[in-house]
Amino acid sequence: MNITAIKKLAKEGKSPYFFSPDTMRFFSSKVYKDVRTVKEGHLFITSEVFGDDPRHYCVRFISLDGSIESLLKVKSLKLAKQYLRAY
Repeated sequence: MNITAIKKLAKEGKSPYFFSPDTMRFFSSKVYKDVRTVKEGHLFITSEVFGDDPRHYCVRFISLDGSIESLLKVKSLKLAKQYLRAY
């Protein structure tokens, strides 16, 4: 599984707007290529900025039906990648 496949799963599943250009632009979102397959889905990393807050990084889970949930929010990409590897 790669990010392109995760975007397709989200769009065709229960999170069709998660990766839309408008959503990504609004939150200044970035999606990283790191993906880990786990039971019943996949983990991936995004980062967002809300208003004047600093950028934060989220490890997210996408289920096989396309639902996305946040598992962890941290202040650095390094920590997000460490969590992803350790999960």
